Amino acid sequence: MPRPTVVVTRPAGQSRQLTEALQAAGLDVLGFPLLAIGPAADDAPLRAALARLADYALVVFVSPNAVSFALDALAQVQNTAGLAQWPSGVPVAVVGPSSVTALAERGIAPPTHRVIAPAGAQGEADASADAPRFDSEALWTELDTTPGAFAGRSVLIIRGNGGRDWLGDRLREAGATVDAVEAYSRTLPEPTGMQWQAARDSLKPDAPPYAWLLTSSEAVRNLDALARLHLSPQEHERLKQMQCIAPHARIAAQAQALGFAHVLPAAPGDAGLLAACTQWGNAHAGPTAPEPVVPAPAPVAPSVPVAPVPAPAPAASESTGSAGPTTTKVERVTPETTSPSSSHAAPSGAAGTSFTTHPSAGHAGARRGMAAWWVVAIVLVLAIAGGFFWLQMRVEHLTQELARRQQTNDALVQETRVLSKNAQDTVKELQAKVGALDGQVVEARDKQAALEQVYQDLMRNRDDWEIAEIQQLLTNAGQQLQLTGNVQVALAALQSADARLARADKPQYNQLRRAIARDIARMKAVPDTDLTGAAIKLDESINQIDALPLLSGERMLDRVPGENDKPAKADAKGASAPAATGNFLTRTWDYVLAELGQVIRVRKVDDTNALLLSGDQGWFLRENVKLRLLNARLALLSRNEPVFRNDLAAAQAMIGRYFDTRSRRVQGVLTLLKQSQASAVSVSLPTMAESLGALRALKKE
Repeated sequence: MPRPTVVVTRPAGQSRQLTEALQAAGLDVLGFPLLAIGPAADDAPLRAALARLADYALVVFVSPNAVSFALDALAQVQNTAGLAQWPSGVPVAVVGPSSVTALAERGIAPPTHRVIAPAGAQGEADASADAPRFDSEALWTELDTTPGAFAGRSVLIIRGNGGRDWLGDRLREAGATVDAVEAYSRTLPEPTGMQWQAARDSLKPDAPPYAWLLTSSEAVRNLDALARLHLSPQEHERLKQMQCIAPHARIAAQAQALGFAHVLPAAPGDAGLLAACTQWGNAHAGPTAPEPVVPAPAPVAPSVPVAPVPAPAPAASESTGSAGPTTTKVERVTPETTSPSSSHAAPSGAAGTSFTTHPSAGHAGARRGMAAWWVVAIVLVLAIAGGFFWLQMRVEHLTQELARRQQTNDALVQETRVLSKNAQDTVKELQAKVGALDGQVVEARDKQAALEQVYQDLMRNRDDWEIAEIQQLLTNAGQQLQLTGNVQVALAALQSADARLARADKPQYNQLRRAIARDIARMKAVPDTDLTGAAIKLDESINQIDALPLLSGERMLDRVPGENDKPAKADAKGASAPAATGNFLTRTWDYVLAELGQVIRVRKVDDTNALLLSGDQGWFLRENVKLRLLNARLALLSRNEPVFRNDLAAAQAMIGRYFDTRSRRVQGVLTLLKQSQASAVSVSLPTMAESLGALRALKKE
């Protein structure tokens, strides 16, 4: 009878010791990995955590795979060619004996290092416990769970992708800062065609006993998912009726939840799994096939007739050991050939009487007994021959089946080799292409980064240029406003700046536009002052100073309109009435009077010093008056009203004192000065401080 088979579902390369132990126990082993272990997709968090191991109060490894991958990464971080150097002051916690062994192989073991594990994981005996338990709950009982033990301390949990976070939650509740990093990844492998063929053969009705060894809840889920994809519904249902062996109650509960009907619990660890598998194998091994018994040859009839008394006994014994039809024959023959009287007569000692009295009956009984023996012998020979023939046919069938499977396996192996070689060539080609693509991607990323930087620089420079132009425009307008008081120039500058910001239409300019709008409103509220007109009147007055008559001048100028019109009128009368004025004496008299009027002049001068000015002093006087008027003009443009009024008053006083105020030109200049003084109204000009402040705030951003 074929031996029971155990299907080991551990990841490839991690079940060698368990497989050898199962084979040594007389069990066949079929490898069917339901998990694939590989490095984490991103090991940067793991390396960062390992680089600061001294900061952690505890480091927890959830599995031997976590130990292996984490210590390999630590060796790379430490840049050590050999084993990683684990700090002796950082305690380590694991959940099972396999992890303890993995740590010991890396040199992390007591007494140099503190290793925390559930009871029984480090080989210590615990008489009070029936069976050890290796999980997060058991590890939690071994930790220091007193209040405040983990408060404010950091704990590192090294695990694979997914999995439970029960221990991390308990540590967080205790006040610890928990960092959980991934050291490896668990993926769903794809079993080979040979493995699926072996799994399908195990589901046949005449297949030997099979048991699935499920060592994780994820393996149970993967088995159900793969079976739904690769097996028919009937095969899937038969798979759920197969025997399953689980080393933990949580795995057994997962299997039962997915519909697996027969789940055998086992103790944790390879020893517990081996014991459970051996127990199951012994229960399903079946009885040992008996050796075929060759029957003894039938006894030869004696030449002298004897009593047929011994014949019924061997017939009865053969009938007990023979099968159906033979037994029936024997039972049919025995009552006819043996009677109660003859059976009791033989041992009574009257044998001679019997032979003499019934000789034909004795010979017939002997012949019938011999015939029964021969029938039994023939039946046994036929049964043995039939059994041998059946065994021969069975062996031949098994041989043919093995040969067929061997051919199939050889073809699959050959095909696998070809596919593997093609796959390797394809992988090499893809690796070369991926390398080239990686180089192009890196180059493209560099170019993209450079372009983005250039674009950002351009955008930033454009914005900076625009802000700088607006700042220069507002600064110049503010300076003009302060120096000349020209509100219109400042208003035009503000409106131009607002128009530029409106064209840009950027949200960050909204605050600046609001400030400019307020300054524009203040500029428009300022009353109009004709400073330019006042300055023009001052310039006109300055130009006429050199032509104004002084009181000390030798030549009389026209003082009052109409004063010199009398000679003209006389001339007109003389022209109109030549006859009337043609008198020579009259004309002579008028001429003499005119000449005398030129010789003798009568003037009233209040300040006698004004008559004492010489020619040079008159020139200096005129220049001083012009300087006063120029200073008044500058004060007007600079909005310095006191200086403007003082200089203008001084110039007016000098003109009224030293110039002939009855002259029309002097009166015209004085009129211009009064008009200038009236135009220079004192107005409080607004500033552009708010707009400039908003602009400075925008530049700081």
